[in-house]
This record gives sequence, structure tokens and C-alpha cells, in this order.
Amino acid sequence: MIFQYNENKFLNKCKNVKVDGLIVVDLPYPENKKFAAKCKKNNIDFIQLLCPTTNEERLKLILNDAHDVVYYISMLSTTGQKLKVSPSKIKERFNLIKTIAPEKKCIIGFGITEETIADFKDTDACVVGSALCREISKSVNEGQNPAANIGAMVKKLTNKLKSWIGLPEQ
Repeated sequence: MIFQYNENKFLNKCKNVKVDGLIVVDLPYPENKKFAAKCKKNNIDFIQLLCPTTNEERLKLILNDAHDVVYYISMLSTTGQKLKVSPSKIKERFNLIKTIAPEKKCIIGFGITEETIADFKDTDACVVGSALCREISKSVNEGQNPAANIGAMVKKLTNKLKSWIGLPEQ
């Protein structure tokens, strides 16, 4: 859709609304190199996707060309599924990524929940998107206030993160 809309027009709109980064799931490496270069010229991070099946040679190529942030899809599944890979295996791959490119921030996503986030406290960042979406659906189905329930969930996650880095919880 970006190319159909016009990539330059799209990037200008992104700049105007202060977009910092883009994940474009249907534009894999190396097909994304020209677009990623245009993103960089516009001060927008093009976030490369890495997966468990990416071999080390390809991983090095992607990380070499990547901007400041990469997204490690921690398992071969659809988003929102329970972890099918042990947290230790995910962290092993995360450590490989950081060994190859220590200057890159590596976000881990897919299968991260309130219960599993503690396993990833020593990583750069985690995505808990589907767990939040499930909470919204559950709240709506049970006639509860989704905003209040999401707020409570985010507060719990925030407090966990604060406790890990030694900040007082709220």
C-alpha cells in the first residue's frame, strides 16, 4: 500500500506527524534496502525483522544494513500465541544478535505476556501487544471498562519494569 500510495508522499506524511520508525512486514530484506535508505534520509528508523530461522550469515547482512532498531520475532507463529520457544532459547538468539551488532536496540516480540515478561528483563525491549488486545476483548465481552483494565495491566507491567531497574513502584 505504501508504494501504491507513493512512498515519497507517505514518508512526507510520516515526517509531518513525527513518526520515528516503521515496521513494514511485507517488505523483507534485501527488497527493502531502497525504501529503508529513503526512510533514513527522512530520519525515520526502518525496523528490520529478524526471525528464529534467519541463518547467521543472513543475520549479519541484515544487521549490517539495519538502522538503530531491529525487531526479533521470537517464534514462528502468529502474534498473540503463547510462547512455543523457551525464554532461554529466545535470549540465546537475542545475545547472538547483540554480539553481532551491540550498538543496535533489539525489540523482542510475539508471545510476550505479563507472565513471561520477567524472563526478558535484561533485553532492550519487549512487545506485549496481543496480551493487551486480549484484555480489551475480554473487558468488552464481560461488560467492563477496557480503558481501566488496560490501564491496570500497563501499570502492573510498568511496576515490574521499575522494580527491575530499582525505581519505586506506583
